[in-house]
Amino acid sequence: MNTDSYNISNEVEQLKKISELKTAWISLLSHDFKEAFSSLLWTLEAYDSGAIGKDDFFKLLPRIKQDAKKNLQTINNTNDWVKTQLDGYKPNVSKIFVVDLYIKLRKEFEDKLNNKRLDFKFSGDETIICYNDEFLICFILKKFLGNAIKYSNTNKTILFEVERRDEMLTLKIVDEGIGMSKETKDNLFSLDSAVFQGTDSEIGAGLSLKIVKYFVSLLQGKIDIKSTENKGSTFQVSLPCKEN
Repeated sequence: MNTDSYNISNEVEQLKKISELKTAWISLLSHDFKEAFSSLLWTLEAYDSGAIGKDDFFKLLPRIKQDAKKNLQTINNTNDWVKTQLDGYKPNVSKIFVVDLYIKLRKEFEDKLNNKRLDFKFSGDETIICYNDEFLICFILKKFLGNAIKYSNTNKTILFEVERRDEMLTLKIVDEGIGMSKETKDNLFSLDSAVFQGTDSEIGAGLSLKIVKYFVSLLQGKIDIKSTENKGSTFQVSLPCKEN
């Protein structure tokens, strides 16, 4: 009898985790779709209202095409990950060169960094290697960096700091942006949090930090955010990371 109760309790807990994960997937896909089409919609509305002329509209088309390809890749990556998780979370552990994470981030966000003339620098030991789920770590860092760019003024610096102590790896995205109040910081992990506007009128809806926090917990890590208004923010994730 006790064994049956224990098994039922485990099954209920497992179903609860799967339900929470599916909710996170839906929120994640919704966020990616909104972000993917926002710039296209803005351009079409600007042309339709006469805010931009025909010549300017056609000049923007190559950029729209490039953004559309990147957004489609983001959605495809998310969809691929969802498909692999239909039976619950299964970490895909692989060898990670931490400096490669920086290189990937710099390449993916190159246009946005250049548009604001932001300097994105690496700080730490470039030889650090660990084993963990690279897809999830990249997702977490992309959300951190994307927000750092949104809330940074032009001609500022964003740091990607790495530090390893024993079997713990700490990754930080440090910006010199507008920072946030304690109230805003306390609401970041809510899916119902307010829409925040970036320094160049970027929309900050669907911050995804609730999903990020959930993913960090799946990796048995810890997330920490420090911020001071008008001085900047630090988004930090600490993860267990064995060498082999």
